[in-house]
Amino acid sequence: MPEISGENRDDKGRFKPGASGNPAGKPKGATLNLTKLLKEKLEEIPDGEKDSYKVMFVKTLLNKALVEKDLQSLKLIMNYVDGLPKQAIDFSGDVDVKINGINYILPDGSKYTPNKKTASSVPST
Repeated sequence: MPEISGENRDDKGRFKPGASGNPAGKPKGATLNLTKLLKEKLEEIPDGEKDSYKVMFVKTLLNKALVEKDLQSLKLIMNYVDGLPKQAIDFSGDVDVKINGINYILPDGSKYTPNKKTASSVPST
């Protein structure tokens, strides 16, 4: 094994605390920023189209979720719109979703709409 030495290494060849083999670090901009590139591309309007890639992407996703009734697309949209649920909720009945809130249709046919005081708990049936 070749001997490794230098003022930033200890007697076993390991870097000393606070020392680095690359003291100047990685140059700024040396990494590929895929997110930045995608965001820039999504703003472009393809030749012959009136909408940007971003608008077409949203239309396609909504069509897949709402027209084709693709469950994975629906979940993706809900996770981005409302965020991931903090806990699983077991629904015994149907769910009637409104734009400005959620009505839970309970097995007895009654509706329950959570408010700020009760939003963390859904009544058990």
